Amino acid sequence: MKNLSLMLLGATAMGLTISATETTAAETLIYNNFVPPTHPITLMAKRWSGEASKASGGKVKFRFPAKSLAPPPRQWSMVTSGVADLSMLANFFEGRRLTLTELAALPFGTSTAQKTSVALWKTYKKYFESANEFKGVKLLGLFVHGGGDLNIVRKPITQASDLKNLKIRVARGISSKGMKAVGAVLVPTPGAKVFQVVSKGIVDGAILPMSDIHKMKMIPYIKYIYTIPGKFYNTAFSIILNQKKWDGLSKDIQAAITSKTGINLANHAKAWDDGLTAALPAFKKAGIKVEQASPKMISELKSKFASFDADWIASAAKKGVDGKAALAFYRKNAM
Repeated sequence: MKNLSLMLLGATAMGLTISATETTAAETLIYNNFVPPTHPITLMAKRWSGEASKASGGKVKFRFPAKSLAPPPRQWSMVTSGVADLSMLANFFEGRRLTLTELAALPFGTSTAQKTSVALWKTYKKYFESANEFKGVKLLGLFVHGGGDLNIVRKPITQASDLKNLKIRVARGISSKGMKAVGAVLVPTPGAKVFQVVSKGIVDGAILPMSDIHKMKMIPYIKYIYTIPGKFYNTAFSIILNQKKWDGLSKDIQAAITSKTGINLANHAKAWDDGLTAALPAFKKAGIKVEQASPKMISELKSKFASFDADWIASAAKKGVDGKAALAFYRKNAM
C-alpha cells in the first residue's frame, strides 16, 4: 500500500507538471522589424501584437529580433522561406507583385494616417482580395504613413518650376515619379540614410512625412516644409505571415490574431498622427516655416501629376479590378 501510495503521489505530481507545462506553453512567432525602436511602425507592431497575444490568453507570443534578419527589400522572401514568421513590408519592394495597393501612394489621397489606413483595408477587402496578390503569405493588415511632404533645406519654393534641378531625396515609387515630373534631380535614399543626405547638404530637400524630420533629428537642417491637400504621395505597407506557419496554428490562435488585425491594425497607424502632433511645436520653436503650398503651385502639381490616376487604373484593369470604382471608394473613405 505504501508503494502504491507513492506511485499515485508520483503520478499526481507528474500530471500537475504536465498540466502546468501545457498551461504555460505558448506559440512564439518571430516578428522581423527593420525600423528603429522608436519608429511609429515599431510602436504599431508592439501594440497590436500585444493585443493579439492577450486575446489568445497568452497562447501566442511575438519575439522581435534585436537586429533585422534581412534587408528591407527582402522581407517577402525572408518570410516565405521561414527565416522569420512575419514582418512588415513596404509594398513597393514587391512592385511587380503588389500593384493594387499602390492606389494609396497616389498624390492627393491622404488625410490622416489612421483614416487613410482604414480606407485602404476596406478597399482591399471590397475590390482587391479576389485578385490574390498576396498568394504565398497570410496578409494580416495594411496601413500607410502620414503622407509625404516637401521638406526644403535652404530657399523657399513658390511654384513647381522652382523644383527644377533641385536635388530631392525620394523613395521608390510615386515619390520618385512625382519629383521627376517637376524636373527635380532624384536622389533615391532609404529611410535609414535620409539624415545623412540632409545633414551633409547632399540634397536640397527631401520628400517624406514631415513628422520624420522631428523623429530623425533633422530639424536643424530644414527651413521650409510645404504640404498640399492630400499629400504629395504615400506608401502602402503590409504585415505578412508565413502561410505554412499560419496554417499550422490552432484555430483559436488564428481567431485571436485575426481579431486584432485588419481594421484594428489599420487604426494603430494613429502612431504617425501622434508623431505629427508632437513635431509641430518643435518646428515652431526652431523657426521652421510650415505652410500649404501656394494655390499656383498646387494647380501646377495637379497638372504635372494628372496621368498618375489613369496609369494606376489601367494597371488595375490587368488584374480584373475596376480601378475607377476602387479609387473612388478609397478616396471617399480616406478623405
